Amino acid sequence: MLQNIRDKSTGWIAYVIVIGISIPFALWGIDQYFTSNNVIVAEINDTKISLERLNNEYQGRLQEMQSLISKDQSEAELQKKIIKRTVLDELIDSVLVREFVNKNKFQVTEKSLIADIKNNKIFHENNKFNPKRYQNLLQSQGINISDYERIRTSELKTLQFYNNIVEASFITTQQLKDLENLKYQKRNFKLLSLSYKDFVKNDKKSTEKQKKDFYVKYRNIFSMPEKFDIQYIVFNKEILKKQLNINLSNLENYYNENKFKYIIPEKRKVSQIFLSNLKNDKEKNSKLIKLIFEKINNGETFEVLARKYSNDKLSNKKNGDIGWVSRNEIAKKISDEIFTIKNIEGISGIVEVESGFYLLKLKGLKEAKVKSFSEVKDAVKKDYENIQVVNKYDEIFEDLSNILFENPDSLINVEEYLSVKKISTGLSTLSKIKKDHKILNNQKILESLSSQSVSNDNQNSAPIEVKDNIVMLRINNKSPIEYKKYEDVKKEVESLINTENAIESMNESIKNIETKIKEGADIKDIENLINKKSTYYSDIERADDSIPPSILTKVFSLTKDNNVTSIESGTGNYELIVLDSIEKGESDLSRKSLKTMFYNEQVNAVLYSVIQSLREQAKIKIYPKNL
Repeated sequence: MLQNIRDKSTGWIAYVIVIGISIPFALWGIDQYFTSNNVIVAEINDTKISLERLNNEYQGRLQEMQSLISKDQSEAELQKKIIKRTVLDELIDSVLVREFVNKNKFQVTEKSLIADIKNNKIFHENNKFNPKRYQNLLQSQGINISDYERIRTSELKTLQFYNNIVEASFITTQQLKDLENLKYQKRNFKLLSLSYKDFVKNDKKSTEKQKKDFYVKYRNIFSMPEKFDIQYIVFNKEILKKQLNINLSNLENYYNENKFKYIIPEKRKVSQIFLSNLKNDKEKNSKLIKLIFEKINNGETFEVLARKYSNDKLSNKKNGDIGWVSRNEIAKKISDEIFTIKNIEGISGIVEVESGFYLLKLKGLKEAKVKSFSEVKDAVKKDYENIQVVNKYDEIFEDLSNILFENPDSLINVEEYLSVKKISTGLSTLSKIKKDHKILNNQKILESLSSQSVSNDNQNSAPIEVKDNIVMLRINNKSPIEYKKYEDVKKEVESLINTENAIESMNESIKNIETKIKEGADIKDIENLINKKSTYYSDIERADDSIPPSILTKVFSLTKDNNVTSIESGTGNYELIVLDSIEKGESDLSRKSLKTMFYNEQVNAVLYSVIQSLREQAKIKIYPKNL
């Protein structure tokens, strides 16, 4: 379906709008999207999304993104949670859009539906729509033609919704100039690093009263390490795999319900003529590619021209042949052009990308097809096993949550439910416990241990997911808090008071420096005053990864009138940022590419706004415990 628009991205994963027609196989089973006897993970108005539906979608997405998943288990666990929640958001958005188009009576004519079905290449034979293939493919999946056409009509209504947003967006010439200037603007600035250590006055001694007052005020600083006796239980997912009962009938049923996962994508054999902007001038390449295109239209052979002009050394020796490709193996712009060529021996239009210019020729076509069960039996078994483990795991997780909540003072009921014995750390410091019990040396575990309910109320924790484990714990016993004696820490207290005073003095100095610079003082005068040298940075862009993001954000928030600011770069350390000058932004991209980029960003923003509006008007309830 269409991917959800997110207001944040996580560095390793970016979210985009996918506006297009989904493969019909992906629609099979769509009626189970929102109705099932399974656990419910979300309700949108009167529509429910089941855990089973979510997990089916999630497993498919996880396979697609497997190459992006971190090898670090903790990070991978977080990434998988983000993917799962993203899939849920997409399902929610699809419900909202479906309700919107139905409420506003979007229409798809019979003529449009027929054209859509006939244009879908999965129903083609010899590059033409084949009614028998259409009927047979649907029949083989147990789908009535009327049901499929109803589903497809709903999809096309949804597509109308997105197309309306796309068509309503535009950018004027002046807006394009302004956006280019803002996006590619460069800035020159100076950075002056200040540390509290530069303001420490060791010769200034505190009175006995000041030291004692500090000791009392910050007494927790001088506490002795507490000792804990932690009881915990670990349940591993691998146990569930051993309990599964998988037979051939299970696998065949799963395969028949999820054939869309096992499609061999359409492949096309392609030849190319490529002119590289790295080897030749862009303007010369532009003129030459047009000349080559004209030669082809006048009857000259593509293969001969490829040998003569193409800059790609691997393919030009083979008459431009680059072999068989599928959509996801090459850049989208080139892929889109290849897969719109209608006939064998057909030639594309000129394709311009940042690296150069392409002409493409279709030499052969292998249509998409579903792999047989025997071909994918191992993959089906793995997918089915994963789905069953996830479903059972979620069920167990929910049961454990209830048991721990209903019996907060003991882990005995959990032991009986899982048939797993609890482990005790014995009374020991937390640092030693983390060393001796590795699984407890985890951020989520430590946060749970310090929570009000576990630390102060002596209750069980909620179940905690750590890698492929569920961990449950409680503090069975802990030693009373003890503090170091004042006499033993007098020198440390003196040092801490000096540090506190230095930080206060530094903060006051920074305010004074900022005021002086705003009033016209030269940064060099400031450097001489505090005996520090600033660092000069020139031609810095918004996306410059050599500058810390926090500093970069501050730099681009400054103006000519408000040209100075500061930011804490660490405990007791500050960076003073002084804007020197702003340079107008210009891009190397063509006007067309630039406009396309900003146009897509604008469409993203509008679509996000519309989806958010639909969310605000809807009654959405998510059940996090069921995820």
